[in-house]
Amino acid sequence: MNDLLVQETEQLKGLDESKAKQIKAVFDPMVKMLEGFEDSFNGIIALDISPKKCVLAKRLRLDISKIRVSADKERKILKEEYLRGGNAVQGVYNILKFAVVDKEEKLKDIELHYEKIEEEKKAKSQIDRALELSRYEASGEFVDLGNMPDEVWNNYLAGVKNNYEAIKEAERKAEADRIEQEKKEAAEREAMRAENERLKIEAEKAEKKRIAEQKKLDKAKALQEEKLRIEREKVEAEKRIQDEIIRKEREAKEKLEREIQEKETERLRLEKEESDRLKAEQKKAKNAPDKQKLEKLVFYMEEIGRGLKGEEAKEIVREAYRLIKGFSKNL
Repeated sequence: MNDLLVQETEQLKGLDESKAKQIKAVFDPMVKMLEGFEDSFNGIIALDISPKKCVLAKRLRLDISKIRVSADKERKILKEEYLRGGNAVQGVYNILKFAVVDKEEKLKDIELHYEKIEEEKKAKSQIDRALELSRYEASGEFVDLGNMPDEVWNNYLAGVKNNYEAIKEAERKAEADRIEQEKKEAAEREAMRAENERLKIEAEKAEKKRIAEQKKLDKAKALQEEKLRIEREKVEAEKRIQDEIIRKEREAKEKLEREIQEKETERLRLEKEESDRLKAEQKKAKNAPDKQKLEKLVFYMEEIGRGLKGEEAKEIVREAYRLIKGFSKNL
């Protein structure tokens, strides 16, 4: 809080002592009230964060804010009072200023009467001399022509005029040289155009001759290419005919080989069938006595089976009957 008192004292420096005391008397009680909250503030800051700390902080903030609100009210009252005093001083000053300034300006006009005449004369001289310079395409914008003595002005004007005339003479000569150069260039261009025209005619003649010769060459080349094409087609046609003859011969040969192979296959098949038939007949003839015996055995077994009573015995006989009969068929 001592810092606050020091800052308050610093802000009041330069004021009339009575006014400084008046302002200090208004705000000192508030400073002392704020000083009374210093210990409470430090104590709350030192606490760990908790709901209780939040409640204490809110209560202290509201108490301290009351001091700020009171100080702001007093500030507005004091400021309005001093503002009214300042406005009154400004109003009195404005009245005095109006009365004095009017007289000062009138006296100053009298004081500077001859100086103004001289200034007007210099201004007119500035304009007249600038106009004179413009005749020679010069500008007096950055030259103090009004204050220039007549002797100096006459010499300056003569220099500008001589320079202007020298430039114009140089321009006239340059223009004449340009026209002469253009005439010379025009003649050269005409000579060049004529030469180009001659070269163009010669080039066209040479091109026509080249085209005619090229046509002859193209015609001869076309005839040669046509001859080669006919010969090539003839060779290709003969080749196609030869290829067709070879193809047909190859197909006839392949067909003949297939027919021979098929006949040989058929011959072998017939020989095999005949061989199998002869073997079957030989086997049949060889096994004929056995087959007759087995057939008789089958007949006897049928008779035996019909005479049996037990199913087990009948089944044995039936199984033997089937085996013998099957074997007999294969003989």
